[in-house]
Formats: sequence, C-alpha cells, structure tokens
Amino acid sequence: MDLFRRFSCILFLSTLYIQGRNCGTVQTLASIKATNGSSVDLTCEYTLAPGDSVYSGLIVWQAKTSGTSDFENIATFSPPGAPGGGNNSFTTTNSSMNLKDRAELLEVTSEGPGTYRAVMRVLEVQCLDEKEYRCSVTFISTSTGPHTRTAVTSLTVQAPAERPYDIPVAEPSNIEENMKINLSCTANVGKPPGKIKWWRYRDQVNAPLLMGESSEIPAVQPGVCVYNVTFSIQPLVTKDDDQSVWRCSVDNELLTSSPDQDKPNQETARINVFYKVRGPRIAKIPDTPNSQYSVGSSVTLTCEAEGNPSPSTNIDKNINKYVWTFKANPGDNATELSSNNGILSLNNLQETDTGTYTCTAFNGFNGKTFNSSQYQELQIVKTTTTSAPTTTPFVSTAGPTGNPGTESREEDTTGGLSGGAIAGIVIGVIVILVLVVVAALCLICRNRQSKGDSIDEPPEKPIRNNQDLSFVNRPDIVNNDKSSPFYSQEKKHNTDLHYSDLTFDDKPRSRKPIQIYDLNGLNNSPYSSEVMMPSV
Repeated sequence: MDLFRRFSCILFLSTLYIQGRNCGTVQTLASIKATNGSSVDLTCEYTLAPGDSVYSGLIVWQAKTSGTSDFENIATFSPPGAPGGGNNSFTTTNSSMNLKDRAELLEVTSEGPGTYRAVMRVLEVQCLDEKEYRCSVTFISTSTGPHTRTAVTSLTVQAPAERPYDIPVAEPSNIEENMKINLSCTANVGKPPGKIKWWRYRDQVNAPLLMGESSEIPAVQPGVCVYNVTFSIQPLVTKDDDQSVWRCSVDNELLTSSPDQDKPNQETARINVFYKVRGPRIAKIPDTPNSQYSVGSSVTLTCEAEGNPSPSTNIDKNINKYVWTFKANPGDNATELSSNNGILSLNNLQETDTGTYTCTAFNGFNGKTFNSSQYQELQIVKTTTTSAPTTTPFVSTAGPTGNPGTESREEDTTGGLSGGAIAGIVIGVIVILVLVVVAALCLICRNRQSKGDSIDEPPEKPIRNNQDLSFVNRPDIVNNDKSSPFYSQEKKHNTDLHYSDLTFDDKPRSRKPIQIYDLNGLNNSPYSSEVMMPSV
C-alpha cells in the first residue's frame, strides 16, 4: 500500500513538471513610478511554449479594486494572427471608465520568436491611478488545454512640491530693532513630501542666508499627492534687516533643476525695521588743519546720522530733525543756530565765532523719541601780514578727539588780499603811469608848436602891472641940474617936452606893449617911439 502511494505521487509530480516546462510565461515590471500629469506605459510581455497559442480577448490588463484583493478587467487585447482574432478594447468596469478617456491601447507587437508585447499607455497620470495592476494571459495547449499566467506591477504616482499658497506677511507690522517677528508659510510639499525653507535677503548682500527649514514629514497615503505643511520662524531682527526681503521656498526630490532658493517660492515685501538714531558724523568744507579759519572766511558744516526714520525725512519734522547749537565757552548756554536739514553755513567768520558747534540728530517711532550728538570745535584767527612768507611754529588746541600739538604753518603775508585783488592793483598803477607819460608828451609837443610865436619870459607877472602908471609933466630928466652951464639952454629946449609911461597888455603872462598915448589920452603922441622889450 505504501509503495503504491509513493508511485502515484511520483507520477503526479512528473506530470506537473512536464506541464510547467511546456507552459507559456508572462512578465512585467514589479513597480513603476510616474509623475502626476505625465504619461506612463504599462507593458506586459508573454512568451508561448511549444504547442501553445493565445486567442483574442485572452490578454487582459486588470486593476485592483480599492479595499479588496480582487482585480477587475480594464482592457483586452488580440494577438497578431491569433485564432478568432479581434480588436483591442476597454471594458465597462469602474477602473476602465476611469482610464479610458486618458489612456490608449497599443497593438500587440512581436518581440522575437514566440514573444509578444501588449501595452496600455496612460496619457495623463493622476494620483488616483496609484494602485496595483495585473497582466493576465490565457494559453491554449494542445496537450494540457487552457492555462492562465499573470504578472503584477505596482504604479506609484509622484508629485512635485508647489508654490506656497499665500504671500507671507511679517508680524507685527511696526517692527523695531531687537524684536522677534513671526513669519509663516504654508505649501504643498509634494510626493514624496519635501521641505519648506526660509531665506533672508539683505541689501548689498548678493547671496541669501538660509534661516531655517521644516522638519515635518507627512505620512504618505495611496492615491494622495497633496501634503500641505505650515512652517513658521521667529527671527530676531536688527537695524541691518531694514528693507530686507524674506523668501519661503518649497523643495522635494522631483525639483532638481535649480538652486533651492529659486524653487517654487513666495516672498515678503521689504520689511521696515525702525531703529534709533545713532552716530552723527560732521564734515567741514573746506577742511583745514586743526579746524582753524581766518577772520572773514567761510565754512560749511554738514551733519549726517543713521536712523529709521531718518532725521532728514520729511515725515513729522517736529520729531525727526537736525539741530545745531553753539557755545563760545564750556560754561555758556547753548545758542541754537539756523541750519538746513543738517547743513550749517557760517560766513564772514569773526574771532567771536570761536567755540564748540554741536549737531544733535533726533528721530522717533512707536511713541518713543531718540537723539544722538556730535560736536566740532572751530578756531577763528587773524591773519598777520609780513614782508615775506615766514614759517613759524603754531601751537594749537586739538578738537574733541585729538590732543594738543605743535605744527609749522606758513602765514599769508599779503594782508589777506587775494591774488585777483593784487593783480588789479598792479594793473591800475601801470595804467596811471601810462596816462602820466602820455600827458607829458602831449604838453611837450604843444610847447614846441607855440615856441616860434612867443618869447621867453618869467613864469609869473603881477596882475594889472600898469596900475600905478600915469602921465605927468616934469622937467627933463636929461639934465635937471641948475648949476649946469647948459641948464638955461636945455630948459629952453625942453620946456614943451612931454613924458608918458608905457602901458602893457593886461593878459596873463603877456608883456606885449600897447600904443603910447599923450597926456590927455586923446590923440596919439607925436613923441611915440618904438619900445624894445628886454630879453628875460
């Protein structure tokens, strides 16, 4: 009895071996990955054993039904030249209805002796397509009859991460330096789930700085491609973050073509960080050694300070502003000076302007005010005029950040006159000398022209030099001596002799004689004579 059982078992196993060796085979990929929205081929290859054949409708693609272990038909194929051949077609099951509008059935092709390929191409993969699929082929053997072989593949659908849903907004809105702010970002991190990353972009900085990345990894579910994650950070901001931009980007393994910061993202508007005014800086134009300026000169002091809002802003000038004050001596009360947005112009400086000039910058925000000051000392000195430039040691008192020191200074010996003024004086003197020379030459020429018509005479003569002249009857002055033996005779002959004085031209500088008149001034004297003027 035992021997019979053993023989029967051996015979049965041998029959199975012979059948298995002569049966056809079916194979497909164990798993397939596809990206949501892309296309994918579900490929089934089968090989006929000797004596086997496949009939139309016996090549089938099936899909596993949700929540069960059963498969339902999607589509059937007809092999080339198969007995009872027919066309490829979709069935009417739910799985088929879901795919038929997005899939196509390719003609079965021969891949070699006894090997064939049946392909179902899904043109636009969706997440709900993620499931198990089975290829089933029924072989007809002349020796054993029909027998079915199957192969299963698993389709996994992936999805890239997507751009965050909303533009992030920093909270609170009135941000101050050294304050923590909240930045929150929500996005679909895709499948397989990726990460959300926060980046900070500052002005004048080329590369962004990674400020944090999410650590949450959602649990993956079949047929689900959307995995929303919210990631928030609370950075401490400083004044350097003023006008910065914060970017939320999303990444997963499907996004490999760009740097992380450039992958799907949303970013904030520039954030405004208020910070108190600080560090005024004073500039002098012109800038002289030891801040010394000569009497009558000018200088412009410019004050600039950092702060948000800026002291120079036009917003609320009662709070945000620059104020200049002056003290001649440390113990004096400060005098406020008129300035223009931090610019102080000092003209026609005098020695009384020597002292300390202080710039105070103000700003305010969120109900608080702040200020910061810096000062500049100026020394106004007289310029000494000497015959030549001299170099003398000059002892100065240093400014607010320096020490007393001695230095050589070349003094101006031109009396404070500019080069232009000196040139003008020289030109004026030359012009005057030229005019004097021209006038002298003209006078000489004029004298030469009149020299032939005039006589040399003394430079001056009395006015009305004939005012004491008169006509008189008086004895002959030839010989008026009574004791002369010729007195009687001379008297006799000179009894009627008349005398007269000469009258000269009354014009200035003229000695030209005029005609001699008789005593009565009525008729020409018979005794007129030619008068020769002496040479003088």
